[in-house]
Amino acid sequence: MSRLRQTLSFIYANTNTRALYTKVRPGKNNTMRKPFAVPLVRTLLGITAGITGCTCMYFLGKREAKAKAGESARFVLYQYSNCPFCSKVRAYLHSSGQDFQIVEVNPITKAELKAVTEYRKVPTLIADGITLYESSVVNSVLETHFTTGRPISECVQLYPKQEEFDQTVEYGKIRTLLPSAVKEWWYGKNPPAKVTFPNKYSIMEADPDLNEEAVRVKKWRKWIDDHFVHMISPNVYRTWAESLVAFDYFTSNGNFTDFQKTYIRYIGAIAMFKIGKTLKKRHNLADDVRIDMYASLRKWTKGLEGRPFNGGDAPNLADIEMWGMCSAFHGMPTWQDACQNTKIAGWYTRMEDYLGEKSAVGLIPANPTLVVGEEQKQLAVA
Repeated sequence: MSRLRQTLSFIYANTNTRALYTKVRPGKNNTMRKPFAVPLVRTLLGITAGITGCTCMYFLGKREAKAKAGESARFVLYQYSNCPFCSKVRAYLHSSGQDFQIVEVNPITKAELKAVTEYRKVPTLIADGITLYESSVVNSVLETHFTTGRPISECVQLYPKQEEFDQTVEYGKIRTLLPSAVKEWWYGKNPPAKVTFPNKYSIMEADPDLNEEAVRVKKWRKWIDDHFVHMISPNVYRTWAESLVAFDYFTSNGNFTDFQKTYIRYIGAIAMFKIGKTLKKRHNLADDVRIDMYASLRKWTKGLEGRPFNGGDAPNLADIEMWGMCSAFHGMPTWQDACQNTKIAGWYTRMEDYLGEKSAVGLIPANPTLVVGEEQKQLAVA
């Protein structure tokens, strides 16, 4: 952004507009006024330079994104650092002990994604040159790969996607309100398809459904996606102040330009505060959404049944994905309140230690700018 500002200042300062309009008109008291057309010409030149500069920055950004995409790595995760679903995949990559690379995607331009794939959502994982998406599918494919030793290209084939057409829901939040004739003109006769993966929670090995532990892990993974994730946004954006705190973290850790950081901090905070209220009604949460968050975390810790992890003495895939979800709001007011009112801190710290030891690249937090206070550390030990 500073580079663009310097360019515009240089053009403005070195434009000899008087050479274009030399005729001046006498003002009051026989003083000389500036040529009438000078402000207009400078404005037009500024607009032209701005458009040119923005265009150059856009293509330079794409070039840098392609250069990043060209870096050699077996696993490359395209993410938003604070996205709960991205945190799930990142947590699994840490647990795998594999070296991997992270590319922070600009949420506005998404130039980093456009450079490598047609898919426009995060998390997107490039694994052995194959594009994987949908966080639970990504983790299941990777777990199948590491468990069975099959190539990732074969493991992907074990998770076929299905397209479902829903005439009432899948038009999106705003387009649902459009008349049916407008919808048909916009989409054609069929609405956009909802892509599902029927077996996305299964690890494709011999007779997985006959394994009682595998069934239990599938149940918890589904609960995390269908229930717990819906607790996060209404709590993180519970009040205007908490929403602003959250966007301070997001803009500090995300891939934004200086200008984007300024307006996203406020506009994004307002938008997500409103969306948080909408989600609270949609999922029938209590007026004080902390109550539902505490209940969900207590259900999780009760499911440990006195063991260190959901998987027993060692974490299972449900542990890893739950930790990823929690890490997305770790250190925020929601997390601090949760540690005061539930026993989640002890399990979280044990998971953090486990993943820190397993990770080949060092544990990367979702909110690296946050510092956990001594009081929270004491709660984790308790």
